[in-house]
This record gives sequence, structure tokens and C-alpha cells, in this order.
Amino acid sequence: MNLHQIARESMKQESRKVKRFAVQLPCKFGPTDDRLDGTVLNLSAQGCALTSNHPPCNGTYLSLEIDLLNEREPVGIELAAVRWVSGHRCGVEFIRVSPDMQMQLKAFVLVLEQTP
Repeated sequence: MNLHQIARESMKQESRKVKRFAVQLPCKFGPTDDRLDGTVLNLSAQGCALTSNHPPCNGTYLSLEIDLLNEREPVGIELAAVRWVSGHRCGVEFIRVSPDMQMQLKAFVLVLEQTP
């Protein structure tokens, strides 16, 4: 990563309204039923960063399923937008999440907040 990329990443983190928590959770994403595999690297109730061998392009809209590894069905994000891409990583903002999935996601993030 060059100095310009590091500065840009730092500005993104500083401009976030919500803290993201470091995780390593399997996910599937894509604009259609033809899903790609990835790993969520950090997570909040409003977005995440993920890595994949085939990251989506900046500005892409997609749906996302995140396996919270809690023996429940994955959290489904109905609509998300890719806000930045750097190498194999990208940042995703959650736009539309069903109330049930939002509640499950917020409960998981609450556990992360309370974990030392």
C-alpha cells in the first residue's frame, strides 16, 4: 500500500459514524443468484469491509449473506453498495436490510462491542 492509499484509508476510518469490529466471517455476495465467496474483515450494523479473489467494482450494488457462525441462517443484506475497492478488498455500505436481519445483525454487533 502506498502513502496515498494509507492516507485515504485513514480518512475513511475517521469519517465513519459507527465503529467497525474486526472479524473473519465467511460471506457470499453478488448482484444475482450467481454468488461469489468472500470473507468479511470488519463489520458494523451499517457496513463492512470484505476480501475476495474477485472483488466487485466500485459503485456496484449487490446483495450479501454473512455467516455469523452462530448456528443460525446467514444474515441477508438485501441491497448494499460498494463504496471503495483496493486490491482484493472493498468497503460495502448496507442500504436495505429486513427488520429481522437488522435485529440479528445489531445483536451480533452488540456482542462484539461487549467482548474485551
